[in-house]
Amino acid sequence: MQHIRTAASKLNGCKLKYNAPLAATLDALDRTLQLGSREETVALVAILDRQCAGNNSDLDDLSNYFNCSALDVMSLVPALNTLTQRGFITVENRSECLLTRKEFKLCPDVFYAIIEGRKVQPVPPAGDDRLDRFEFCQAVHKLIEERDNGNIETAKLFIQAAALEDEYADMPLVRGLRGRIADIADRTLFYEMCVDFTNDSDGGHSDLGSTLGDIYDRILSRVRQKLLITRDEHPLQQAGLAELRNEDELHLTDEGIRLLLGEAAQAFIRNAGGLDRYAFLVEVDKLVDDLPRQPMPVQLRRAFRQIQKLEKANPQLEELAKLAALLPDVHDRTLFYLILKELLDGDTYYVRQLRYLYAKQEELQVQRSLKDGRHPLQQLGLVEMTKGGLFEDSSLVPTEKGKELYLGEDADLFADSVEDSALILPEKIACKPLFFDPALQQQLTLLTGSLEEARYAALRARLQAQHLPTGVTALLYGHPGTGKTESVMQLARATGRAVMHVDISATKTCWFGESEKLIKQVFDRYRRLCQKSRTMPILLFNEADAVFSRRKDVGSSSVAQTENAIQNIILEEMETLDGILIATTNLADNLDRAFERRFLFKIRFDKPTVESKTRIWRSKLPALAEADARALALQYDFSGGEIDNIVRKATMEEVISGNAPTPDTLARLCEHEKLEHASASARRIGFRP
Repeated sequence: MQHIRTAASKLNGCKLKYNAPLAATLDALDRTLQLGSREETVALVAILDRQCAGNNSDLDDLSNYFNCSALDVMSLVPALNTLTQRGFITVENRSECLLTRKEFKLCPDVFYAIIEGRKVQPVPPAGDDRLDRFEFCQAVHKLIEERDNGNIETAKLFIQAAALEDEYADMPLVRGLRGRIADIADRTLFYEMCVDFTNDSDGGHSDLGSTLGDIYDRILSRVRQKLLITRDEHPLQQAGLAELRNEDELHLTDEGIRLLLGEAAQAFIRNAGGLDRYAFLVEVDKLVDDLPRQPMPVQLRRAFRQIQKLEKANPQLEELAKLAALLPDVHDRTLFYLILKELLDGDTYYVRQLRYLYAKQEELQVQRSLKDGRHPLQQLGLVEMTKGGLFEDSSLVPTEKGKELYLGEDADLFADSVEDSALILPEKIACKPLFFDPALQQQLTLLTGSLEEARYAALRARLQAQHLPTGVTALLYGHPGTGKTESVMQLARATGRAVMHVDISATKTCWFGESEKLIKQVFDRYRRLCQKSRTMPILLFNEADAVFSRRKDVGSSSVAQTENAIQNIILEEMETLDGILIATTNLADNLDRAFERRFLFKIRFDKPTVESKTRIWRSKLPALAEADARALALQYDFSGGEIDNIVRKATMEEVISGNAPTPDTLARLCEHEKLEHASASARRIGFRP
């Protein structure tokens, strides 16, 4: 200590010039502490002197201590390095890259040994003096601060950052980043993001504007980098290490966090694996719901990347792999997920919601493909569109095939209800007696008998064995009101079959190409219904002349083209039908010949005979005498439907007047049943000359 006090008093302000007494003191200290040179002794004494006053020492501090120039004090750098390597001194700010900014102090065991007069036994550092990954990033951050303070230029910043990388080339962080990102400028930005992430002062993100301002000294360079990032084209984004959120927040991705933290990254990464099929849809919906109402393309791309990560994190969901094989585009899969999510919530996904999933130009393209039926979800039969008043009000719903693909055995829980308005169950068909002449009744009995379940199953088996079509098709044609539709209902009731009634008007729409899709959907729904039903249902086209009429000249109009396309679809479906199709029409003469050949049964309904009409009158009005019923049947050439109308009006009069209908009352009502068709000459229009 005496030698140190003596040396310190003479070294302070000596300008690194040593007289003979000072040199002798320094040599004595060198021998006592077993140092290697006079420069090491000088540096150690100066650092100890300042440390006793509670100060660390950088080169600038030592320059002031010795009252010499910065260049003069640089001569002590080799001695400082040796003292550090031997364990006499340590660098306090290890992440500081600039030599002039490194702060030195005595190692604690050396400091206290000298102060307490004990033998000094320095312990060389056990290799832990090297920077760890966080200190490395902090070292780069220090360089960026120097650039921001104007002490170095951006080019020098990148040179020094690259030199630091060379020194730590074996560090996993450096090695991994160099393998993915070629440019040191981009890697420097990543290191700065890592510092912001670990500091967590701004929620773990880097402010885009200020971070680029710290790194780049030229405005043009900042603008170019910002443009790349906002376009999602920056190398860090392309490598999946960084992402932009909320326009100005630059975040490390999960992959970026893994590169920085290694195995410890799991503590910072939300576990998105192990989801069931329903929780997966919820997570996808959250990712899309977090987007702003007018999302930027970069935000959409980030959301789609996150959905892809979510898919990869859940390999146990086999339905995801099936979907990826069918729909390689994540945009299409995401739309399907959202449509299914609405189904699970009991809601409907509308076309107008596409604006929240696509940029405007992409939204219009998707709308067009949906409108034309060209969207992959439609072409694969996974989704169908139902028209609203406006196109944006149209809804997208999963088909039964789509439900089964994703929901598997749970698809039945979300199947279309069999109580659908287009589906008539046999138990809901009221029993109604029908009266036909013997020839017609015989044909109806044959058709009904063929469709009784036991006979129908045998018929199908026989047809299959003979390689013949198994579908049963029947055309009921003739005068209106003669019982065609009611015959189908009573046949369905007798054979225990549901009736899927096709609304002809619903298959015709003003949207070009939409009618064809609707007809296809009719047969698709019927096939699904057949698969789910124990007893084969009946597909009924009532008043089918609207779509079964003669085909028109394709050059006449676009409407003619559409109607011909519809008929071609129906003809093809009838060729391969594995079910029961019955059509009714009042206008058999308008029926296209191609349809005529495809109907197995063709049953004509003429106006009822006198005997049949008599029985109809008596069945409707049991109190009516046989003779009166026959007189009405002879006098009025009515169909069964027209007789129904008269009976209904007679019942209304009975309710109002309280008097039962008489033959005269019925005759009066009959007189008014037919519309009067006066000849054109019987009436004059305008003034008489």
